[in-house]
Amino acid sequence: MNLGRIALILAGATALEFLFGGSKYRAAWPVDWLLVGTAIVARSGGFGRSVLAGTAAGLLEDALTESLLGLNAFAKAVLGYLLAFFSVRVMFGGALAVGGVLALCSLANDAIVAVLRSLLLDSPIVLGTPYALWRAIATGATAGALEAAWSFPWREWRERRRLRRLR
Repeated sequence: MNLGRIALILAGATALEFLFGGSKYRAAWPVDWLLVGTAIVARSGGFGRSVLAGTAAGLLEDALTESLLGLNAFAKAVLGYLLAFFSVRVMFGGALAVGGVLALCSLANDAIVAVLRSLLLDSPIVLGTPYALWRAIATGATAGALEAAWSFPWREWRERRRLRRLR
């Protein structure tokens, strides 16, 4: 994956995070778009690019949401590395597997940020809140839907539909 495509993915994820994150409907479907963007980059299997994309996505998220820069950057860099590691060694089995993995990654991101916040800011570790679980479900479902749309044979579907109309 080239750097232009990575920049485009991160710009799109940042725009979606900015538009939906600032919306009053954020709690209705709280997707971590920057984690989805990191996973898309990690899917290509490049460790260095996955870590750098995760770091950039985390810094963008920190700039939008956190008071201390670097918490999400570290978490998304670790998750980008792990996702690249597993994408090279394991063939994910479709949309459900991708959605499940990203739901777990969303929970892991929240856990890493909570532990870092506890170590650096002396705040209590809060894990498994209803919002974090809902965000993990929303992120996993969105990633699964994107994977299903990406892997769907659109060209064959259009051709069959065209042939049906001609009958």
